[in-house]
This record gives sequence, structure tokens and C-alpha cells, in this order.
Amino acid sequence: MRFSEIKRIMSLRCCEDELHSMGYDNIAGVDEVGRGSLAGPLVAAAVILDRKNIMLEGIDDSKKLTPKIRQELFKKIIASCKCWSIAKISPAQIDRENITELNIKVFDIAISRLKIRPDIAISDFINIDSSLLSTISSTGFIPIAGGDESSISIAAASILAKVTRDRLMKRFAGTYPQYGFEKNKGYGTKKHLISIKKYGPTRIHRTSFKGVLQ
Repeated sequence: MRFSEIKRIMSLRCCEDELHSMGYDNIAGVDEVGRGSLAGPLVAAAVILDRKNIMLEGIDDSKKLTPKIRQELFKKIIASCKCWSIAKISPAQIDRENITELNIKVFDIAISRLKIRPDIAISDFINIDSSLLSTISSTGFIPIAGGDESSISIAAASILAKVTRDRLMKRFAGTYPQYGFEKNKGYGTKKHLISIKKYGPTRIHRTSFKGVLQ
């Protein structure tokens, strides 16, 4: 591993190192993907990395990585971490409830499914009423501004969530080939919006969202 890469990863560990110095051992990173999508579930991942095996070359916020690198890192993360979990919220539930509150709910489910109870959980910043954070099932929960770029645990969770949801959307593409889910992953691209207008929404579309509702 190049020195520059080691230096970058050490910088990405700053949140975990600080929390560890405060006495937190099992630190869960949590992140979600699919919040703004017009179709498919909201997916969250939670992961507790092993501090003895945390130098994952190439790890970064999932949005900065190619699909191939995300796939490779997905395998490395689940092979080396202490534990990990996935949680999903269906499109039907998203249509019934508030998406921001569901963001917290899917975090809570993912954290509660970890085989090891975390001492604290951290996520990218969410602009929500602080009272909602009390529903998180871990001992404590800290939303961090720019967390997916300053925490290796949140970056790892973002990769797990992104790869999992992309795989789901590719499977849906086989069922609904007209919508191009394998490419747009359910987001409101021009071609996707044209397909909705032409064929109507499917059972995995969020019918309360603008673009589908119209």
C-alpha cells in the first residue's frame, strides 16, 4: 500500500480513533441509500469494523467509487469486520410514512440486527428533530457532518448499503425491463420518467413521490 493511501486511510479513521480514546470500543457506522429514489426500498447498513484489521485499501464514500471497486470492497469489509447487518424499508411503507422518520427507523433496525451491541453508533449528518434520535437502539448515536468522508465506519456502511441496493434493483430490472432499473437504480432520470409516463408505476414505485404521482 502506498504511503499516500496509508495517510488517507489514517485520516479517514479520525472519528473512530477519537471515540476509541474516549473509551468506546465497538463503534457502529451506519448509512442508508435510496432515500431520493422513485422506486425500490430504502436500504441501510450497519457495520462494526475490527480495529486490528481496519486498513482497507481504496475504501471511501461509496458515491466516489466505481461499481467494480465497491463490489471488491464489499467482500473485504464483510470478511474482515466484527459484524454487519442490512435493513430495508419497502416502497409501500415509504408511501405511508414520513421518509425522514423512516430514515431513523431503518438505521435503528440495522443497528439492532448487529450480532454485537455497539457502544456507540455514528452516521452521516441527518437534519432531523433531535428527539427522534432517542429511538436509536444503541447506547448512543452521533450524526456527523460529512461523516461518510471522515469516518471509515460510515464509509464502509455506505458501501454495504449501496452494493446491496444496487443488486436488488438489478433483480427488479429483470421483472420490469422497461424502466432501466439496472442503470438508474430507481432514481428519476429522464428515461425513467418517460417510462413511468408510458407504462405507469410498478408495485415497487413510490406512488407518493413527485414524478411518480404525476
